[in-house]
Amino acid sequence: MTHDRKDVDPGFSASLMRGMTQRRVSRRDLIKYGGATVGTLSLASILAACGGDTAPGSGGQTSGATVDFSAPPGDTINFANWPLYIDSAKDPDTGERIHPSLVSFTEETGIAVNYNDEIQANASFFGELLPQLQAEQDTGRDIIVITNGREFTALTVNGWVTELDPSMRPNFDANAASWAKDPDYDPGNKYSMAWQSGLTGIGYLTEKVSRPVTTMDDLMNPDIVGTSSVGMITGDMPDLVMINLGIDPASSGPAEWQEAADWIQMLKDSGTLRKFYDQGYIDDFTAGNLAASMAWSGDVLYYKIWENKPYEWVVPDGGALLWIDNMMIPANSANPQGAYQLMDYVYLPEIAQMITEWVAYMSPVPAVQDLIAQHATEESGEYAADLADMAENPLLWPDDALLAQTPFGRNLTTDEEREEWDAIFVPISET
Repeated sequence: MTHDRKDVDPGFSASLMRGMTQRRVSRRDLIKYGGATVGTLSLASILAACGGDTAPGSGGQTSGATVDFSAPPGDTINFANWPLYIDSAKDPDTGERIHPSLVSFTEETGIAVNYNDEIQANASFFGELLPQLQAEQDTGRDIIVITNGREFTALTVNGWVTELDPSMRPNFDANAASWAKDPDYDPGNKYSMAWQSGLTGIGYLTEKVSRPVTTMDDLMNPDIVGTSSVGMITGDMPDLVMINLGIDPASSGPAEWQEAADWIQMLKDSGTLRKFYDQGYIDDFTAGNLAASMAWSGDVLYYKIWENKPYEWVVPDGGALLWIDNMMIPANSANPQGAYQLMDYVYLPEIAQMITEWVAYMSPVPAVQDLIAQHATEESGEYAADLADMAENPLLWPDDALLAQTPFGRNLTTDEEREEWDAIFVPISET
């Protein structure tokens, strides 16, 4: 068995990128995807379930008080994650694709892991689980990975995920990054532990701009980016624009939302905008149809580091948007004890290294940076150079100064907030 990142076979890189991008398919585009991919569930029912007005604990729940995490675990964990979001390798004996970090866990604990890369979007996956959650039944998953946002809030306020025992995660306590501990959307990590994280900022093609793009206002300057050549990510743009207007999304209200909407309208009127996008921006970006775009850090950094493309990804002068994909245990899980063991296991630095070298996102374990740097010294040629680039890239290992520029987005917690937010922003991208 081997788990080097270089084991990716020729031709797999393109599919990797599709998967990495698809992982963030419409992560916050509830309206578009919620009704399209959840079978018989109506959009109205999902929106209602995403409401945060429900009193905590009012739904079916497996709270920390009802789960004895010290009890013996079951023999199997069902783990639902996003496509191509974990280390992979080929078993030299069987040729089958395996996940070395999970193989290591099974060897140490005897607990098998059924890993399914079944999550295409937060909203659609949430919709798939909703009938079982509402009926207080096992969803068939012991670990799910959900981004901070509407669906995360719905899961916690309705009691549809399991409260974690903070005394039983030694690796997390010892090794987690500061940004992964006590996030404002989950104080004390009561329900969640970070899987990976990333930033939303600006990506640009160095050969298609007249000078480096450094501010959001640069995106509306045709002398820098040309005309019909800028992409905006619909779901993330309200928060990113507010950040760059000097507004803290966390404390923002309708007046600040309207200020951001007015800026977006100015961008539309400038003639530089090509299109409002969801995940599809990366296709136009890599095809050269965009000179610059709002972009997710991992998308652009992957191409720059591993494929040596002439791309740059920057934090705009006003700041970038931070998001975290979180491991959670659904209520009524069949094996919460085993799930919690695995969630803590991936916080061992050498295990976290396996995952991060493969996915190229922000690891929640800072020690991984030195391990990747050491790995680079043990390799040679282009592969060693790429590992060194990864280890040295400050965007993968944010310091306090960078984190101070990268707040989370607005956490909408009431129906009134969500309705007003959508009323301000949705029409801009639809006209």
